[in-house]
Amino acid sequence: MKTLISYFFVLMPFVMSLYGHGKLFAQCCTSGNPFISDAEQPALQSRILTASLLYRYNDSHQYYYNDSRYNDLPFTQRSFSNYMEMQLAYGITGWMTVQTDLGYFINKTQETSNQHTYRGNGLGDLGLQLKFNAWHNTKARFSVSPAIGVKFPVGVFDQEVDHVKLPIAVQPSSGSFKYYGSVFVYKGFGKKLSLAAYGSYEYSQRIESDNFLYKYGDLWIAAIYFNYQAWKNFNINLQFRNEYRYKASRGYYETVNASGYEVVFLTPQITVSLPHNWYLSAYADIPVYKYYNDLQMSFGYALSFKVTRKIDFIALKARHSKSSP
Repeated sequence: MKTLISYFFVLMPFVMSLYGHGKLFAQCCTSGNPFISDAEQPALQSRILTASLLYRYNDSHQYYYNDSRYNDLPFTQRSFSNYMEMQLAYGITGWMTVQTDLGYFINKTQETSNQHTYRGNGLGDLGLQLKFNAWHNTKARFSVSPAIGVKFPVGVFDQEVDHVKLPIAVQPSSGSFKYYGSVFVYKGFGKKLSLAAYGSYEYSQRIESDNFLYKYGDLWIAAIYFNYQAWKNFNINLQFRNEYRYKASRGYYETVNASGYEVVFLTPQITVSLPHNWYLSAYADIPVYKYYNDLQMSFGYALSFKVTRKIDFIALKARHSKSSP
């Protein structure tokens, strides 16, 4: 059987702007929750709940001009963050799943060698999406799961420290509503190997806050996954992800030239299955290709650890029925 799974949506960026403070004239990454690499899953079966807690560390210190590293700055800068996220998903019916996630930044920091340090922390965004089991064939191990969602800027924005406005890149919340649609395609081969593809598009509303009049560029993400069950309770996953963001705009008409980019990530992941439907995952986001419009701080590596609990309420009810006198 031949299965065609081709997704070349494009690239990835995260808005970087020239909202400068002193010599801090380029930024890394948008505010708001980061993209979580293993969050793309098909719709759940009816009355199944998954609850996950994730920790993510991100670190970056390289400036890029187009696709080349730029080393001629009169200072050095480092950006890093410690991030937590709670995720919940529940299969309402056999064809629809509701999923939500809430992020929290322990810290989101930019440091420069000229003693400028900006640090934000607090709640990020609240995500809510509906996933649909549009097509599912158990015998062929094939499924198609489209989804629609919105991200609510419930967390901290316009944050100031000692009466100094923090750059938009270290604001915990994105400060704007974001609307997105996606599709997840899964195909299993034999008992141990599976392939999947994911594509999404995200649109951000314009921020109109006390400190910012700003709009993030639209974001496209495409990914291909290879999963192999090495042992009974041990899975290896390899993902290639391509993200692309258009340039941002400041005010209503001014394009931010130092924003928008394309990045390709390699994401290896391991997952261990434990008794009672517990799962432990660890993975790394490693950028293998970068292209940035103008001069910007680029993405660095990110390490994530996740613990998940899966509860099948139908199976629980059946077991309780059998144990009842």
